[in-house]
Amino acid sequence: MGVYLLHHLLTRSAEKHPDRTALIHGERTLTYAELDQQSGRLATLLVQTGVRPGDRVGILVKKSPESVVAIFGILKAGGVYVPLDPQAPPQRQGLVLSGCDISVLVVSSALAGQLLAMPEGGAGVKSAVLTDGSLPKETPWRTLAWEEVALAPEAPPVEISDTRPAYILHTSGSTGVPKGVTISHSNALAFVDMAADFFDVGVDDRVAGHAPFHFDLSVFDLFTAVRNGATLVLVPENLGPFPARLTQFIETSGITIWNSVASVVALMAERGNLGDRNFDALRLVLFSGDVLPVKHLRRVREMMPKTDVYNLYGQTEANSSTFYQVGEIPDDECWKIPIGRPFPNFEVFALNEKGEAVRRPGEIGELHVCSATVALVYWRDTEKTATSFVENPLRPWPGRVYRTGDLVTFDEDGNLLILGRRDRQVKSRGYRIQIDEIDLVLNSHPEVREATVVDISDEVLGSRILAFVQAGNLSGLDLLDFCSRSLPPYMLPETIHFLEEFPRTATGKVDRNVLRTMKVGM
Repeated sequence: MGVYLLHHLLTRSAEKHPDRTALIHGERTLTYAELDQQSGRLATLLVQTGVRPGDRVGILVKKSPESVVAIFGILKAGGVYVPLDPQAPPQRQGLVLSGCDISVLVVSSALAGQLLAMPEGGAGVKSAVLTDGSLPKETPWRTLAWEEVALAPEAPPVEISDTRPAYILHTSGSTGVPKGVTISHSNALAFVDMAADFFDVGVDDRVAGHAPFHFDLSVFDLFTAVRNGATLVLVPENLGPFPARLTQFIETSGITIWNSVASVVALMAERGNLGDRNFDALRLVLFSGDVLPVKHLRRVREMMPKTDVYNLYGQTEANSSTFYQVGEIPDDECWKIPIGRPFPNFEVFALNEKGEAVRRPGEIGELHVCSATVALVYWRDTEKTATSFVENPLRPWPGRVYRTGDLVTFDEDGNLLILGRRDRQVKSRGYRIQIDEIDLVLNSHPEVREATVVDISDEVLGSRILAFVQAGNLSGLDLLDFCSRSLPPYMLPETIHFLEEFPRTATGKVDRNVLRTMKVGM
């Protein structure tokens, strides 16, 4: 069969590899035939519940076989899956539900209870498919038990256009309201087809499902595995805070492809007992999202000599668009890992403040991405859509590109280098400061486990620069002295705060918004 919708990937693999293991989560497994059958029956149930093509259906379930069945079931029903963060406050979950007009929700009983306990919690939801347990009789929703999925008949998937939305992923908005990035079937397939071929994902691969499904890294994990009949091994959520358990999981599960944010790789490098593990099966480590300090990268390469390591660059709005395969690592501990070159079928370019293309080392511009993967819109935000998704200024024919907000230049080898976020460039005491540059220097110190820098608005100074550090026997003066060897005085942090652990988002990144609210030593 032809593949032009995301769920066709599953149907095709189920036809070719019905008995192969599609999914592993702890002791539970699903074959391709079982995943295809269960998701088809859920689709029937959803249609009977009233889901029509284009309707948004929420998923509020911890990472599990049920969440994967829900994704494909919603797609087969012609719906748009909207995964919610199970760790987010119910108030934020409610914003997503109301913002996307979600009337049908696939949800666990525990998370449903938390949502309903809030004032107007779950307002707008009319029906809920419970993945476990039950809810009190006075619940305002019509509830369907997961056991009813097994009793529903299978029906052909609802036929829709590949230009229809497939999913909406929410990112943090500057206003405090989550931004819904709307991705079509064709947007997603353009990336999945390219990535599966580029990294040669095959039936013998065991892909780690580390990212939660509300995070864009999950698109690679789930759909490239399903496309080519590989096995998706869901990483238990309780392993996240324990890097040694993560590396043990990689070894004992026979993981061949690992994909996560850079900060998770850094934690595994430092505290994952890499020297005690056998990584012979691990052929690919992909990281993205944050800068990986060179000391940690060097440790990964040393302990995983048979593994190809890639730094990927991308955003929810266009998925991963460039790559850099890590080769020889320079001796410079402040070396910034390039984001490299575009993937096949991507064009990327940088424009300076005059709208001119940047092509030479040292010139700085904002990175733009042109590809079939570029998202449709920000859900119901025409103003933000208009400023972020623009016509390609370098081509005489129509075509939308995504303005990333990232400032870049080129190195002498033609690789792209990220200099920092346009919105992470602040003004303090009259100087323009790129905060990511301070991050890089702090993380290069051999005794620093992890460091990050935040800015806080100040009426007099413009911005105050604060550093937060996990380190051994260091003082703030030690680190300021170290930073002063690489940074001018105006870029030195105003204060340095030492923490045992950093607050983190559900995706493993340092939560800078929480750090800004901390009052340690101020």
